[in-house]
Amino acid sequence: MATPSSVATSTASAAPERITLVGAGAVGLLLGARLAAGGHSVMFAVRRSEVAERITREGVCVVDAVSGRATTAAAEAAVGSAALENIGDGPVVVAVRAEDTPRLAEELVPCAPRALWVSAQNDVGNEAVLARHAPRVAGMVVRQTCTRIDEARVRSLGGGRLVLGSHPSRIDAGVRALASAFAGVGFDVGLSERIGEDKWLKLCVNLMSSVNALVRRDDHEKPAFVRLKTGLLEEARAVLTAAGVTARSADGRDRSLDEEIEHQRRTIELGTSARRLPLYNACWAALDDPTRPLEADAYHSRILDHARLHDIDAPTHAVMRDAVRAAWEQATGPECLGADELLERVRIRVGRDT
Repeated sequence: MATPSSVATSTASAAPERITLVGAGAVGLLLGARLAAGGHSVMFAVRRSEVAERITREGVCVVDAVSGRATTAAAEAAVGSAALENIGDGPVVVAVRAEDTPRLAEELVPCAPRALWVSAQNDVGNEAVLARHAPRVAGMVVRQTCTRIDEARVRSLGGGRLVLGSHPSRIDAGVRALASAFAGVGFDVGLSERIGEDKWLKLCVNLMSSVNALVRRDDHEKPAFVRLKTGLLEEARAVLTAAGVTARSADGRDRSLDEEIEHQRRTIELGTSARRLPLYNACWAALDDPTRPLEADAYHSRILDHARLHDIDAPTHAVMRDAVRAAWEQATGPECLGADELLERVRIRVGRDT
């Protein structure tokens, strides 16, 4: 049974006629491919003509990480603003890296000023950037690890969890209609009256991406691996509390920060600390291919900026930010450091700062 803030497809608003996705990275492909497979009209806005031609010619594909089963569906794609022609007031789901949002907002939003612009990006500032140019803005939290295989294929597992809400608050009819579309293709969809709080909670979860990507796989079953992740979450909790920033699940269906910390502490005992499937986060992908952008360092910088303002120590964040930047810049690849080595760097930093 659906909770009060989840989406019941039988009572939700009618799905939009066409859904446009800006960006064909892992998240964009996942969302678009699932929608297309469910019978929705999907248009991708991409940067390169050869990508647009391939998607239009071959469609987009989701590969199940367990079974290997591939589901391919027809979709269209065009370069840049050409994908926004005749869009009217329909939804545009933005799935590009956060640093590209200002340029995108200036160049593309004027091409579809009546559209509902929906940030499905990580980080916490994209909605505000879009809102400087667009009157209708929403946020979306995507809780599903997915790995881009190539320009038209993505690997993922299970149904996935999405949370949508209007920016800065409310849930308007356009958001409900889009939520209905995603619920209809198998996503577990929640609606949020305070999407910014959900975005902050997701950022806290994403803080662990650098540990998962940097630490050697054999060490994922070590207590030091878990201690690094809980250290990041504990520091984030202290910093955000001091800063008056609320990070929580508006519909109460995702683990709170306290619950996430306790969950991570128990992963060694439960035997769930190590990754068992060929699914890799965006940080891992950037370390594997340094031509891809790195975003994980920015998550740590968010916490460190607040920590400095409120005179709070966040040594685990400082160490992980520096380590992941160095690995990316030096092209050392993912899974290149030991968990004990990184934890020792944290201890050394604590001693230096005290």
